[in-house]
Amino acid sequence: MALVLRNIYQTFTFFFMEYKDPRVENYPLLGSPWPIVTIIVLYLKFVNDWGHRLMENQKPFQLTAVMITYNLIQIVLNLYIGIVGGLNSYLAEDYSWKCESINQKDSFSRQRLIFVTYLYFVSKIIDLLDTVFFVFRKKYNQITFLHTYHHAGMVIATYIFTKFLAGSHATLLGLINSFVHVVMYFYYFLTSFKPELKNSLWWKKHITQLQLIQFTLLMLHFGIPIIWGYCDFPKVLLFIGFTQNMFMFTLFADFYIKTYLKQSNPKKCEASSLS
Repeated sequence: MALVLRNIYQTFTFFFMEYKDPRVENYPLLGSPWPIVTIIVLYLKFVNDWGHRLMENQKPFQLTAVMITYNLIQIVLNLYIGIVGGLNSYLAEDYSWKCESINQKDSFSRQRLIFVTYLYFVSKIIDLLDTVFFVFRKKYNQITFLHTYHHAGMVIATYIFTKFLAGSHATLLGLINSFVHVVMYFYYFLTSFKPELKNSLWWKKHITQLQLIQFTLLMLHFGIPIIWGYCDFPKVLLFIGFTQNMFMFTLFADFYIKTYLKQSNPKKCEASSLS
């Protein structure tokens, strides 16, 4: 058993040393994967166990000022990521929106894109606070499998992308997702001043529709190169990107049908659960 574990560790270490992107090596949290593993484990343990025990005999916190500040930060951060990332990728001369292979280009525009990619990774760690706030406000009904899977999975996925694939074909995922988050956190910001909006299905329904469009575009972005075979981006990564977005589309579509088409009890669901 010890020999097997040692071989697994050596293979794991070789992979991280051989395929890492030296352009991001000095960014915090992008060295060893163990800090990210620790963050995910602590996050899941808190939202599923420790947080419930902590709040068991406590009244729900309102956190109004904290939520307003948090939502403003998210709006500005995601808007910056979307705009600057777009300018330094899909509008840059050295970037191909049809097929951008894994490379280590080091132009000024690519360096800025790498930095924005890192900010996107950091933003996914910050997103974990969504669930923490749910715990402190005792909104346990919002802590669904879809919510926790999406948040934890995005931290892991963006870590891998930033460390090994920064600036490549999957960049579109971060750009679209950042603009979706601008709309979503703007909604949260508005509800801080107009709580009655929480009962408005208009916002929630259209935010979910926007997320479904997001997953559809990303399925096309990863799926078309697989079908036509014109892109030298690794097929296995295209397949993972396609299947992951198809899975998320399925989960969100199921939520949309049950909440907005069947209209069983729409007031139980808030757009927050889809962040």
